[in-house]
Amino acid sequence: MGALQDKSIVVIGAGRGIGAAVAAYLAAEGAALLVADIDEAAAEQTAARLRDQGRRAASMRVDVTRWEDCAALVARCVDLHGRLDGVANFAGIVYLRTPWEESEGDSARRLFEVNLLGTYNVGVHAMQQMRRQGGGGSIVNTSSGTQAGMAAGAAYSASKGGVASLTYAWAMDGAPDGIRVNAISPVATTAMTQNTDEYMRAKGQLQGARPYVDPACNAPAVAFFLSDAAKQVSGQVLRVHGEQVQLMSHPAVLLPVLEQADWDVESLASALAQAFPQGLPPLGLSGLQGKFEPLKKVNQVPR
Repeated sequence: MGALQDKSIVVIGAGRGIGAAVAAYLAAEGAALLVADIDEAAAEQTAARLRDQGRRAASMRVDVTRWEDCAALVARCVDLHGRLDGVANFAGIVYLRTPWEESEGDSARRLFEVNLLGTYNVGVHAMQQMRRQGGGGSIVNTSSGTQAGMAAGAAYSASKGGVASLTYAWAMDGAPDGIRVNAISPVATTAMTQNTDEYMRAKGQLQGARPYVDPACNAPAVAFFLSDAAKQVSGQVLRVHGEQVQLMSHPAVLLPVLEQADWDVESLASALAQAFPQGLPPLGLSGLQGKFEPLKKVNQVPR
């Protein structure tokens, strides 16, 4: 019996790439799937392949930027399987452009609508359904290591940073009802990475091809988040890169906390230099070791 036996799961962006690879893995673990994509034919091809293997899979077209589409997607899953146990959302687009190369806002607007608003639309409808069922369930969003910043990728980085923030906030919202919300930060060779590589080659920043990274390497992490093995895990982001699994840190205040009655430019510069003699944190992804310690002074927020 698989880790997801008889769980009813929606996989979005399942027409190709990581979404299709994840759908195959989840089905092999016993899940009953509704696979969705804005490309209806691609979604059905994924579902048909799974059915040919004796798996349970139906397909549906969905545009995650449309609130009504996301509501209909959740309703279809309930109609098919009686409930919604999990959602894995891989809908996303990317483009690279420096601020000096931007000439119109349409590309950025579309990117935010798909990556961030689309994640929001899917998550809200899924969480509402899970609560109506009496609680429980798991949502897996797709963030990115680029939330730490990527040259020429400000819009994409910001959208994925927003997905991480949604994940943290929804984990708090869902906790009383046993609804878990996590995210993966996948690395894989897909059509999206081909777009990135083409941009870098045009800029002379990449020669040849990068090593191939199988999209399927991300599937076990998604299955873990959706399974009962992760029933105590929420608000986490796992970055998967081939054989490596990296736990991303939450946004945090670096200790020590600097405090004095009155600050000015000189005292702030001096205090930062003394507290961090090796320099401030570098841009981009870096490793961090530390201990968790609550801050003594925080603003009151809803819990």
